[in-house]
Amino acid sequence: MRIAFTIALASALLCAAPMEAQKESKRREPPKTKKVETISRRIYEALQGVQKAMEEENWASAETKLNAILARKKLNDHEKAQVHQTFGYLYSSKENYKQAIRSFRKAIELEGLPEAAQLNTQFNLGQLYMLTGQYQRGIQTLLDWFKKVEDPAPNAYMLLANAYAQKEDYRTAWKWAKQGLDRMVEPREPWMRLGAQLNLALESYRSARYWLERLVEDWPRESYLKQLTAVYSQLGQPRRALVATELAQREGYLNESKELVHLAQLYLFNEVPYKAGMLMEEAIQQDQVDSNKDNYELLANAFTMSRDYDRALSPLGKAASLSKDGKLYIRLGQIHMDAERWAQAEKAIERGIKRGKIKSTGEAYLLLGITQFQRDHFDDARRSFERCANFKKSRKSCLSWQRTLEVRSQFL
Repeated sequence: MRIAFTIALASALLCAAPMEAQKESKRREPPKTKKVETISRRIYEALQGVQKAMEEENWASAETKLNAILARKKLNDHEKAQVHQTFGYLYSSKENYKQAIRSFRKAIELEGLPEAAQLNTQFNLGQLYMLTGQYQRGIQTLLDWFKKVEDPAPNAYMLLANAYAQKEDYRTAWKWAKQGLDRMVEPREPWMRLGAQLNLALESYRSARYWLERLVEDWPRESYLKQLTAVYSQLGQPRRALVATELAQREGYLNESKELVHLAQLYLFNEVPYKAGMLMEEAIQQDQVDSNKDNYELLANAFTMSRDYDRALSPLGKAASLSKDGKLYIRLGQIHMDAERWAQAEKAIERGIKRGKIKSTGEAYLLLGITQFQRDHFDDARRSFERCANFKKSRKSCLSWQRTLEVRSQFL
C-alpha cells in the first residue's frame, strides 16, 4: 500500500529570514578575486535614506531614491552592486519577485560586494527562484552557494531539499533534508513534516514513522495522526495503529464513515470487540457511518465476538436482508439455535436456503431439519434430512438424525 501525501513549497517556513543561512554559516577561505571597492559617503547617506523609506514601507519613495542614485555618474562596481542589491530587497518586500530576481542577479554579476554580502545575495536569489517555481535554477544557485560556504545553516539544506522534492527527486531531496534535520537544534514542524513526507514517498516507513511520531508528539494534527496510523498498519503494528486512531477520534478528527469503520476494524483485530460494537452501534444510530450490509455485519461480528448474542441479532438480520446470498441468514439461524429459539431459527435458515449461494447446502438442510425436529414437525424434518443426505459431506450426520427421528417417532 502506497500512502498518499503532498509536498508544498513553503519557503517562508523552511527558511526563517533570508539572512539566516548566511549569518549562521561559516565561509570558506575566499578565492582570489578583484579587490572590493569602497562606497563613498554621499552614496552611503543616500542609501540610508532609501533604507528609512523602506522601513516606513514608502516603496515609491524608496524606488525613486534608488533610481536617482543609479543615475549618478562615476559609480563604482561596489556602489552599483549595493544599489541593485537594495533594489532586490525592495522588490521582494513588494512581492515583485521577477524584478527582485533581476536585481539580485545584477548585484551578483558585478562582483562588487564584499564576500559575505555576495553570498547572502546569492542565497536570496536561490530562495526567489524556488518561490517562483524555477526549481532547477534555484538548485543550481544553491549548489554553487554550498561550495563557497564551510558550514551552512540547517535551513539552507532544507530549502535545497524542498526544491528537489518539487521536482519529485525524492531520494536526492532526502539526502539534503537528512543533513538539515541532523543539524536541527530546535524542532521545526515544516522541516520534520518534509522529512516524513519524503520517507513516505520513498516507502521508507520506519524512518517516516520516526518523524511522524515526533510531529504527533509536538503537533498532534489530523494529517499526522492519520498518516502515522497508516504507517503503523503498513509496518504490521496494529496495536500502535489502534492507539493513534483512538487519539485521532478523541481529537475529533474521525468524521468520515470509512474512518470510523477502520477504527472498529482495528478494535476487532486487537481483540477489543465490545468497543468495536459500541462504536459501530452509536455511529449507525447517528448516521455517522453508512447503513449498508458490510457495516451491519461488522456490528454483528463485534457483538458476536463479545458474546452479546442478543445485540448481534438485529444488525445480523439487517445485514442478511441486504446480502445477495443466504450465508448471513444461516448464521442468524445458528445464533437462534444456540438460544433454543427454534421457530426463529427455522425461519432464518429457510430464508438462507431460498436465497442460495451458501457455503454448504447439505449443512443448511441439516440445521433446518434439527430446528423442525425440535419443534416436533417430524414430517418436515424427515424431508429436510432426506435432502441433506443427498450431499456427501453432510450425509453421515443426516443419516444419524434420520435414525434419531425414527426412534422418536416410535414413542409417539
